Amino acid sequence: MKLKSYIFRWVTLVTLLPATALGLFATYYVQNIYHQDATDDIQHSLENISTEITRSLLADQNLILKLPESQAMQQFLPVLDEARLNEQHIDYDSKLYILSAFLRQYQSVVSLFDTFRILDIRGNTLLKIRNGRESLTRYEGFEPYAIMDKEIIHSEQLKLLSELPDNNVSFIELPQTRDEMGQENNIVIPDGVVPLNYQGQRVGYLAVAIQGAHIDQVLDLATRLYNGQLLIAEIDEENKVRNGQILYNDNTLLRFADLKSTVEKLQDFEQGVIWDAYQEISYGSIGNIEGNKNYYYIEYFPYPNSLTSWVIINEVQNTAFTTPFERIRTGIWMLACIAAFGSLFLAHFASRAISTPITRLADNLKTFADGKQAIAIKSSIDEIQQSSESFNYMAKKLDEALQERIKAENMMIQSAKLASLGQMAAGIGHEINNPLNNIRSLSRLIRRDLEKNLDKTQNTMLDDIHSLDEEVLRASKIVQGVLSFSRQLPEKAFSPIHLTDLLKNLEGLVNQEAKRAQVKIIGIDAIVAQDSVMILGDHGKLQQALVNILLNAIQASSLTSPRTQEKHINISLGFLTKKNDKQNIVLSIRDYGSGIDETIKDQIFDPFFTTKEVGQGTGLGLSISLGIIQNHQGQLSIENAQGGGTIVKIVLPVFDNKSDIESDINKVQKTDNTKQ
Repeated sequence: MKLKSYIFRWVTLVTLLPATALGLFATYYVQNIYHQDATDDIQHSLENISTEITRSLLADQNLILKLPESQAMQQFLPVLDEARLNEQHIDYDSKLYILSAFLRQYQSVVSLFDTFRILDIRGNTLLKIRNGRESLTRYEGFEPYAIMDKEIIHSEQLKLLSELPDNNVSFIELPQTRDEMGQENNIVIPDGVVPLNYQGQRVGYLAVAIQGAHIDQVLDLATRLYNGQLLIAEIDEENKVRNGQILYNDNTLLRFADLKSTVEKLQDFEQGVIWDAYQEISYGSIGNIEGNKNYYYIEYFPYPNSLTSWVIINEVQNTAFTTPFERIRTGIWMLACIAAFGSLFLAHFASRAISTPITRLADNLKTFADGKQAIAIKSSIDEIQQSSESFNYMAKKLDEALQERIKAENMMIQSAKLASLGQMAAGIGHEINNPLNNIRSLSRLIRRDLEKNLDKTQNTMLDDIHSLDEEVLRASKIVQGVLSFSRQLPEKAFSPIHLTDLLKNLEGLVNQEAKRAQVKIIGIDAIVAQDSVMILGDHGKLQQALVNILLNAIQASSLTSPRTQEKHINISLGFLTKKNDKQNIVLSIRDYGSGIDETIKDQIFDPFFTTKEVGQGTGLGLSISLGIIQNHQGQLSIENAQGGGTIVKIVLPVFDNKSDIESDINKVQKTDNTKQ
């Protein structure tokens, strides 16, 4: 089948049907994501509502806690103290009048509270203020003063009052409030009770009945996402009457401030689907039986130190989520029909424009496969032109890949050379380490014999033998390092090092070679005189690297022409701050030799490469030094200096605190693990 007929036949089936299916699938997928996001938004809105209710109740509690601090209440505390002793205070009537006037005035200003009660230690009401008026009802009892509510003697109630914490508002249902409200009505918000203390002794209680109107105001102003309807029910498993009762319902216009003589239970709402879902998990959503609504709910604890909770529910119709996407799907079907008719008309002309260039491109591919030069294709269609350019790009990349493969093979050969170096280092290490150990043992035996008969000459010999022992020990450490390198053993743990101590020892190690070559080392004394700088590393390894570099500098300076008379080496110390704000030291070592030939500059760090005469060097000094500096997270560079000679720069991180130790050690361990 020719391309013209093929495109004409399949253009609609290959493009329109998948595009339509994809569009419809996308709408359902986006609808699902939208529903999930809406669920999260609704849950967050319910949490915001609970937060607003908490703020309202906390404000009420703070106002209640301020009342015992008022002057009128403080003046009434001695009256309660006398009542505790079953006696009447001499100023009982006047102080009671002052407190009553204060509470009436307070209630006229702050209309959040329905009733104030002052209870004695036995729970009797000495003063009751309701709706800005003092109760006129008086009941005579066993007390030496009249009470304003019926005397209620419940041992459980008295025990509950006695266990209330000080300086805190506790929400409990008082028998006085229940008697006043009537048994047929449910109390929505329990009384807030604060213990009253006088001279360290509990003498009574302040009880405040909170209206629910201010909570209704908070809920009425709360945002109902997706036109939802709020519903709040109380959960109190210790009180079967209150457990599950609905306190607030937008559908029935039920509010907190309404008296609820007829209790509507959450267990009976929507055949108990919300109640059953809440029993399994206290936070989530559930659909109704008909499947046209969703209920999103959270559990909220309004009262401190109480297990009583509220379930805040938002009822949302499913059409709030599906209606926008139903409209989009209708539009997709209409566009698909229009596109089908349009594609049938345009497919014939498109196939003719495509078939000819594609045939030429196929011929071009065969030409390239035969190793011949491809012919450039010119087409007015961008895709065909891009295909031709992509073909040329592919050929270029194939050539580059070939070059990369050759480079990788060269790297593998270099790795094989380094492996051979490791095997050779192992053999050298074993051969040298054994006679070094024998020399050290003999030096110890000689020193032990000389210590028995000491004189001036013998003291000098002892010092020389001690120096011999130290040099043998240092050589042994170097050999151990070679062995560790050959066996790929991990380096020993780094430790803080004083740079001044390292340089002092360094001058002593190369001083003899410098004198022999008549080269003077300048700058170490100036660095030592400065404040000590701490670095982190292996003292022996760093000393080995610096000795190798200094010996190279001494030899280069010793070859300087006598006419210049500049046989010296300058050592200086500087500081460098990198982009990560971490400070580094820069140790510069300059000689005044002949410098480095530019033709061999890229080879100076290669193993076994040396410019020295046969027998005067192995070509390993700079290679080993580079490895040591890099292992210490540093950098080693060599460049020609203006005026002759070379400058060797060693950059090492400065050690500041314990975090630097952990960071640097982790870097070193990571490097070692990579090597292994």
